[in-house]
Amino acid sequence: MRKYEFGTRREGASAGQVALLMLLSAAIAAVVVLGILAAGTTRYRIIDTGKEQNSALISELLRDIDKYYYFGEDAPSSKELTIAAAHSLVNAVGDPYAAYYSEEEYDSFRSTLNGNYKGIGVVITFDEQRGTHVERVYEDSPAEKAGILDGDYIVAVNGESVIGADLNTVSGMIGGEDGSTVTLTIMRGEEQLEIAAVRGDVYVRRVYFSQFDDGIGYIRIDSFTGSAASEFDAALDTLLAGSMTKLIIDVRNDPGGTLDTVTHIADRILPECTITTLEGKMVEKPEVYTSSAEKSLDMPLVVLVNGDSASASEIFASAVQDNKAGTLMGTTTFGKGIVQTSWQVLPGQGYLKLTTDAYRTPNGELIHGVGVTPDIVVEQDPELSGVDIYYILRDYPDRDLQLAAAIGFLSAN
Repeated sequence: MRKYEFGTRREGASAGQVALLMLLSAAIAAVVVLGILAAGTTRYRIIDTGKEQNSALISELLRDIDKYYYFGEDAPSSKELTIAAAHSLVNAVGDPYAAYYSEEEYDSFRSTLNGNYKGIGVVITFDEQRGTHVERVYEDSPAEKAGILDGDYIVAVNGESVIGADLNTVSGMIGGEDGSTVTLTIMRGEEQLEIAAVRGDVYVRRVYFSQFDDGIGYIRIDSFTGSAASEFDAALDTLLAGSMTKLIIDVRNDPGGTLDTVTHIADRILPECTITTLEGKMVEKPEVYTSSAEKSLDMPLVVLVNGDSASASEIFASAVQDNKAGTLMGTTTFGKGIVQTSWQVLPGQGYLKLTTDAYRTPNGELIHGVGVTPDIVVEQDPELSGVDIYYILRDYPDRDLQLAAAIGFLSAN
């Protein structure tokens, strides 16, 4: 089963929260993987490749490693070597958004993309002197239920000091089996606390909303992933049931998401029109995605964007702009006009994610490497450059020049 993903501009081998083999063809890759993992008399199965010289080379290398490597008994297993080779192959392609995932890696990737994972639900940053800083506690997470707050400092985990420890080390110590307990030593101001949190399900919200004065509603979409579509519907319905007569949709710093999600959300806003057109290797002819106009928004609309609005965010922004359904404000978007598709290479043998297509705006523009230029350019406070919108709204709401401009624009119109 293939799945279209606009992904995110940060997706790749690391992608922060997440960690799909295509130097050879998928067919060759399949033969290599299947052959290597088949049962055989040696640790590394030799493949009958026929005319496929590329896969023959891999087979020969595996045979030679098995036959001649002095420390062979301590060498990685055939499965481990295969996964390592798959990662290397896809990395050599030069596609920054491509990746090979083992079964385990893909499960983790999808869980993160869907907004569900196991843990305690905190965002942490490194502070060499004071310990690990808790930047954010997710709503309804095990951390919130245990009483951990934004701004706390973790100085020890299960009695072991983490002052000076890197984030990977601290994350590993905090993580653990579902249902198990981790005890954190917390500094909150001058007060030291011992807080026990039970590791469990963490759900990351994608959509936040509020009501401003002058009938202005506000919806922020952190990413077009997980349950963003249903969360957006709920937010919009709540605002429409209240006093909203104008709306701001904020996709600043939104790195992207899935095609289904962004087209659903655009369909709630737009009249009958084109949302985007997909073309490339996975479609025989350009596929046009449209708004049905069964539901649309008939009120003044501002969409906020910036240089970190990417991929699906740019689909949404250009659809609003080209169809004259609202006003784009902020700064030029990132410029990721390409689409990744993921599929299973072979049953039980991992997944490939690869850039396969590009999209056009309703006006037929290709925006990859260019971005979408707002109707009204508004720069942000320079001191807030690079700060996530969540933290700007939480810590510096009076300094958000772009949001203030959007409110002022709607209040005057």
